[in-house]
Amino acid sequence: MCKLVLPKTQHLILNDKNIQNRQIFIIGDVHGCYDELKDLLILANCEANRILPIFVGDIVNKGPHSVKTIRKVRELNAYAVRGNHEEKALMHYFNWRKRNVVIPEKYNWIKDLDEDEIHFLQELPYTIEIPAKNAIIVHGGIVPGVSLENQNLTDFITMRSLQRNGDKLIASPSISLNEAWASLWSGPGHVYFGHDAARGLQQYPYSTGLDTGCLYGGFLTGIFVDSKKILQIKAKRVYRTP
Repeated sequence: MCKLVLPKTQHLILNDKNIQNRQIFIIGDVHGCYDELKDLLILANCEANRILPIFVGDIVNKGPHSVKTIRKVRELNAYAVRGNHEEKALMHYFNWRKRNVVIPEKYNWIKDLDEDEIHFLQELPYTIEIPAKNAIIVHGGIVPGVSLENQNLTDFITMRSLQRNGDKLIASPSISLNEAWASLWSGPGHVYFGHDAARGLQQYPYSTGLDTGCLYGGFLTGIFVDSKKILQIKAKRVYRTP
């Protein structure tokens, strides 16, 4: 496989200049469910300049409209973090372009992206911090007690749980026989994340999981950071079985 190019900014910090007094609305895993995304954006009034959408990653893949979803996110000038499916898409793209490796059929949509859109995916950070809101956005999770700079980048996009090894906590992509990492997170910062459709909506004192399985016939979920108000759109159909 071709070595993946990392984003120039792995950990993005948004300040007041970036936010511009807008309400922050964080959206769970879209997976190309473009129609549900449009409905959620309307419900949250995200077309207005008063709302700043931020996505928890996995805006693409598995669902029906990955390209349209990317273009909608860019049209909104929204922020997003990198998910495991953005990373997989980029790996296939660069293998196709640089090594002439055949792309699996389910990734053929990548060929419809222009260079700016590929660059957009490539530059998605692994985390977004909003100090004024005491908020952190990540796709998978964060190991407690380890600074963002010292985390394993793969854990940011794949972890769902934590295993205990003595006093040490080890990230795991599995949910069986392990504890939800978010249940053990006690700060600093309230973390908003996705990637864990099996557990559904997760609400802990210092973390909120927003992957509610729209792709699998569940819901597309978003939350306003200030009010903690949650909005959901039911999937129009089952696009894929778990």
